[in-house]
Amino acid sequence: MSNAYKTLFITFAFIFNSAIKMSNTKLLYFFILVISINSCKKNEFSNTKEDTLALDTIKIEDQKDIRSIGETLLPESKKKIKNWTEYQQLDEFLTSFYSISPSEALNLSKELSTITQQLKDSVKIDRFKQPDIQIRINVLNNNVLRLNDMASIPAINPKEVNEEIRKILEAFSALNSKINNIARQEKLEAELKDF
Repeated sequence: MSNAYKTLFITFAFIFNSAIKMSNTKLLYFFILVISINSCKKNEFSNTKEDTLALDTIKIEDQKDIRSIGETLLPESKKKIKNWTEYQQLDEFLTSFYSISPSEALNLSKELSTITQQLKDSVKIDRFKQPDIQIRINVLNNNVLRLNDMASIPAINPKEVNEEIRKILEAFSALNSKINNIARQEKLEAELKDF
């Protein structure tokens, strides 16, 4: 027998025993009081358990996810883009995205979108205006815009947000990789020209 049934059985036995001693009106009031107290205790416990489950679910879904850092710029690549302030701003802003929770990422998505658009509009180096760089910048910008759109969806899944963050960081790594390749190629061409 479960504890609830035992308690109920003992309560009824006590009430029946008391009924013999009390009048019917007093018995009715006593019976209502006992049942009310017993039902209040059960509701209090079940609400606490549900609240705890809800809080645990939120904590698990909104935990920070630590991601590996992709390709970074080589020293010769950094020299090539030292005057490109929009790239510097984006690089600095994205460092927080390597360890960020989905809700934080959604809160920062508008600012990231603005910075990425500024990067896209500010390409000053002629070699970076070529399609191979522009494509990578467009992919990065599209992924950031998708994350920004996710911020307006109320029932967005944290896994989807984490996946989009991963895509943004991969696109930025691909951009860095291409800039590194261009810097290496130009260095090699300069060495061959001097040879």
